[in-house]
Amino acid sequence: MLSATAKRITVLNPTAPPREGRQARAARLPDLRGRVVGFLWNTKPNGDALFGRLEELLRHKYEIAAAVHRRKATSSIAAPEGMVDELAASVQAAVVGLGD
Repeated sequence: MLSATAKRITVLNPTAPPREGRQARAARLPDLRGRVVGFLWNTKPNGDALFGRLEELLRHKYEIAAAVHRRKATSSIAAPEGMVDELAASVQAAVVGLGD
């Protein structure tokens, strides 16, 4: 039972509904041999070490031709559009760091 001095609390839900934007996925590559692979690091700790090791493994097992590494300024904002466009124009496959 509420007393005369009790105050009402309003609880808000800060979530947003999912976006409906749909974008076609790129066709899957038959293999990585001779391809250039891009790495976009979100600057989370140890992401550079992970991508460095992953590059080594891809070079050894899949014989990639080259790797292109890019780094976002901070994990809390999107990569600059120019950076994404440049990466997309120069690689055939990409690995993007999105979380911890």
